[in-house]
Amino acid sequence: MMDDNEGRSALIPFLSAPEALEEGLRLGEAGIWRWRIDSDALEWTRNLEAVHDLPPGSFDGTLASFQRDLHPDDAVSVWRAIRTSVETGAPYRAIYRTAPRGAAGELWIETRGGVTTGPDGARYLTGVCLDVSDRVRGEQQLQRRLKQQHAIARFGSCALHQDRLQVVLDEAVRIAAEVLSVPLTKILEFAESGEHLVLRAGLGWAEGLVGRAEVGIERASQAGYTLLASEPVIVTDQLTETRFDGPQLLHDHKVRSGISVIIPGVTSRPFGVFGIHARDIRAFDPTDAEFLLSLANIVAGAARQEAAARHQTLLVREMAHRAGNMLQLVSSIATQTFGGSTDVDAARAAFNERLRALASSNYVVARGGWALTRFPELLEETLKPFCSQIETRGRDVLLPPELCFDLGLVMHELATNSTKYGTLGGKGGKVSLSWSYETGPEGVRVFRFVWDDPQPGGARAAAGSGFGSKLIAALVETKWGGRIAVTEAPGFRIALEVPVAA
Repeated sequence: MMDDNEGRSALIPFLSAPEALEEGLRLGEAGIWRWRIDSDALEWTRNLEAVHDLPPGSFDGTLASFQRDLHPDDAVSVWRAIRTSVETGAPYRAIYRTAPRGAAGELWIETRGGVTTGPDGARYLTGVCLDVSDRVRGEQQLQRRLKQQHAIARFGSCALHQDRLQVVLDEAVRIAAEVLSVPLTKILEFAESGEHLVLRAGLGWAEGLVGRAEVGIERASQAGYTLLASEPVIVTDQLTETRFDGPQLLHDHKVRSGISVIIPGVTSRPFGVFGIHARDIRAFDPTDAEFLLSLANIVAGAARQEAAARHQTLLVREMAHRAGNMLQLVSSIATQTFGGSTDVDAARAAFNERLRALASSNYVVARGGWALTRFPELLEETLKPFCSQIETRGRDVLLPPELCFDLGLVMHELATNSTKYGTLGGKGGKVSLSWSYETGPEGVRVFRFVWDDPQPGGARAAAGSGFGSKLIAALVETKWGGRIAVTEAPGFRIALEVPVAA
């Protein structure tokens, strides 16, 4: 063996090669090895250590040094190939992983060779090693992608012919767990209140959580962060994550890695969040995220399909029902507006404004097929003329269509009062609106709404005997069994509480 200081020889004793061959092995990133059969003597070129990404001196000239760097899961197949070559004389070929290299993972090594006989008559298994990690990972990526595409096609066909949304959700989490090899999958659906998400479907969670567990939508939670993100969220290690903190649900199940994506909704509000999670550190990549997003989009399509079928039946029934109610309400408004009025022009203007409010509420509710309706959308449409003077604060809650229709009339009357006597009648100041949708102490869902006008004049109409105040009381208290509370100082505040049946 040549002196290490010369820097030219890359050969272990008993192997020799010309300098040109030595340089070719280095440039080709290939290493040569030779094992004397039935002994522990293993010889190799020193650049074999570089091929295995090991520091100089890692190989000590014994078979044990090779065994230490062989991934335990691949040991059986490698030794089977060695025995077959030694016993039959057939060419030797194996692809194996090295022992893990910390954060860098393991390498994939391909080795080829065969049995030779030395000048001394001894038999050797001789061959060459190459680092094929990039090739193997590329092939694995392609196989994984093909598997994902097949699963997406299969799931899409299933969802297209399935009229029960829960069946689609259950199949989605099952496929995600199978294809991505994760123990925990979940679909979180927005609650009607818009204040949290409910675990609608999932695998791997503790008994009794599916259908009951709730997850917050604050930005600090992974689900909340996902709802605000414009792309899939990939978590490499929950313990070192700085963008958000996982909810208690994930901490309780010792989650480390995962992906979460938005499931689009029937309206502009998302249906919820689709997530997959692992208890070990996993290197999920954009391909995995795209697969999960494809599943989420199919789920969204199934949700729209179910909603469309349900709305079609509901719409026919509601149209007939609402037509009679609408005519009756218009007749009542006309009678109350024009009855006893001496100012025909003012009465006509008030009547037209009330009809406009009816039309706005009807538009928002009917656009969704008389299904659950987004309250913020109702506010935006009803109070559009005053948008620059109104501040809102509340969740994106869903309310029954009948209630939204009536609340549209209430909003119009409050805006009319404020235009005549309060802030909306001037150019400065703003009216504050806030709302919440919560479960009361007896389990009854209650919608709370507060209209806060810094000018006290609005109380004059709300507490008076005019048609506007009577309409508000009739809708909130008589029809819905709710409560109205009016405060006159320092400004005008009216608070409504309406119980909502499940």
